[in-house]
Amino acid sequence: MKNRSHKLALFLVLIILPYAGSFAQSDTLSIVHDTISVTYDTISIVRDKLPRLDTVPSFDSTALEIRKADTVLTHVDSTKVWFFRGTLDSLKTGNLHLIDTSTLYFHQSDRLFKYNGMYSTLSNIGLAHTNLVFTPVLSTGYYFKNREFSRYIYENDQVKYYKQFMPYTEGFYTLGPKREQDFRVIFTRRLFRGFSIGLDFALEFAPGYYKNSKTDDKRVFFTTQYYTKNKRYGVIANYLHNKLVMQENGGIINDTIFEDNLETDRMIIPVNLEKARNSVTQSGFFVEQYFNLLKPAGVNHQRKVDAGSISYAFQYQRNQMIYDDPVPFSDFYKYNDVPVDSAATFDSTYQLRIRNRFRWSSIGYHDDPASQIFYIYLGASYDYYEQTLPYDSVKSIFRQTKPFGGIALNIAKIFRLTAYAEYVMGDYNNGDLKISGRLNQVLGNRKKNIGRLNLGVDFVSRTPSWFYNEYNSNLYRWKNDFKKENYLIFFGEYVFRDIRAGARFYTFGNYVYMNDSIRPQQHENAATLLQIYLSGTIMVKKFGFNGRLVYQSPGQPEIVRVPPFSGVMDIFFKSPLFKKAATLQTGFQLYYFSKYKAYAYMPELRTFYIQNEKEIGNYIYADVYLTLKVKTARISFKLANFGSYFGIHKYYLAPNYPARDARFYLNVSWGFFN
Repeated sequence: MKNRSHKLALFLVLIILPYAGSFAQSDTLSIVHDTISVTYDTISIVRDKLPRLDTVPSFDSTALEIRKADTVLTHVDSTKVWFFRGTLDSLKTGNLHLIDTSTLYFHQSDRLFKYNGMYSTLSNIGLAHTNLVFTPVLSTGYYFKNREFSRYIYENDQVKYYKQFMPYTEGFYTLGPKREQDFRVIFTRRLFRGFSIGLDFALEFAPGYYKNSKTDDKRVFFTTQYYTKNKRYGVIANYLHNKLVMQENGGIINDTIFEDNLETDRMIIPVNLEKARNSVTQSGFFVEQYFNLLKPAGVNHQRKVDAGSISYAFQYQRNQMIYDDPVPFSDFYKYNDVPVDSAATFDSTYQLRIRNRFRWSSIGYHDDPASQIFYIYLGASYDYYEQTLPYDSVKSIFRQTKPFGGIALNIAKIFRLTAYAEYVMGDYNNGDLKISGRLNQVLGNRKKNIGRLNLGVDFVSRTPSWFYNEYNSNLYRWKNDFKKENYLIFFGEYVFRDIRAGARFYTFGNYVYMNDSIRPQQHENAATLLQIYLSGTIMVKKFGFNGRLVYQSPGQPEIVRVPPFSGVMDIFFKSPLFKKAATLQTGFQLYYFSKYKAYAYMPELRTFYIQNEKEIGNYIYADVYLTLKVKTARISFKLANFGSYFGIHKYYLAPNYPARDARFYLNVSWGFFN
């Protein structure tokens, strides 16, 4: 087994090396806007921060199991692999996660729809997308992410640091039609006591069904961790790089050709743009270290009061996005300004961020954070930004300071009350404010209860993203002075075993959106939106139901476009085989959203905007699949969107962008623990 693991590691290095050249950062760089977290992308508030220590952490008793296992490995299953994301605070507060080795979601190979995600997107993988579930940007400070490509970009707060007790390697490979490929490899190994390294590399490549829609997306992060024997000092670091190259066809010109199936060879159907392309590049590194203020208390001693720990984090990141089209005069670019360059469009935006952050936390050596009655932390970050817009010779420089702090009160591990606040001082975003509160109550005791109740409230006052206030491109230009957006959000959720049911109510004012003239516009009156959702898994003997349903009702549908109903339902049969040496799961999955006037997409601006001409939806996307797991290997066969065989060609995921026809997929993964 040891030799096989070494051979696999060498094979993975040889695979990655050819792409190293493509990861070289160009002199003119690219940009990114947002991403969202792993679980369900969803109804939870999207947090846009340097690692998650800017939020009040959750506590998980898994940390106690991990810490004990560091000294006595027999206390846990040595093949278990945990990870924490983004920051050392996640580790110290026990906010850990187990890797997913199940069969439940394995057939969902597309990153947009993994874990029952629901998105409006274009006609190929790896392209721009927007969530069908209303998820506004609620971050304060300068917005440094790219929402439209978020699912194909590794952000610093998504970087995983693994806590394993044996070397762990896992490879994933998906083979689809027309040479579509999705490859990913994870590798982590402890080199000596306290020091470990990690790697996560992924790529998507797909020539596409339609002309000029090829994607070639790559991303990687390398990690390292070191902790002293007594855990008084620890440091983590990462280097990440994302490079996305995407052809942009602007959608098909004539929907009738597709809807009446007049041309079965999709490559022949005329498209709006035949040579346009977007590229996004992001690279950077991050280092964080902590130091516990007091020495370890000793084996037979336990402090009632701990002085806590201090931490310092440094992040360097640069982004660049480029849009080029040798044919700037096209009827597709409606409502455009007079071109700056009439020969060709080459829009290049460059951004740089340097962040320093200091933080004190009351958690020091506490073995079980969930039992700590009171927890508090305070800190501040200082950010330096540079930005150069297309066709702009003047570099903009911004400096901002953000003090923040949070508290948590835990009682008997069944009640938790948390609060968090942050305030921005400095250029551009001066006066941005966020205040959040959470209440979590177990209905009973930890061993015997009828579920958990989660309640929360958020108030956010933020300056609209830089893109809305000022932007220059070859074809579109504007300069605005918008007021701060204000959000007040209430939500409640009931959780019982694997079932979640809840609601979220948004009240917001001065909301900024892209109007039907493809320009930013501010809606100064108050607006509202209600979300009600249900998700989870129910097993009835060997049959299972896994799904997610969302109802949304915007009070002002002219500025917020979401489908009233959207949902995913997986109905499956699951059974052990060969004396429980293997597991079989087979079933069919349905994906649906009701009719609505979805956002249209403008490639030159990399943004979605309001349109009032075409409704999409009211079509059931049906997949059938079979998944087999044998020990640490999984394999899945899937026929996607087989409803297209029945002659109903109404399946759009965005206006003028048909979804892909019926197609077969093969998914394989194999994990090694040695």
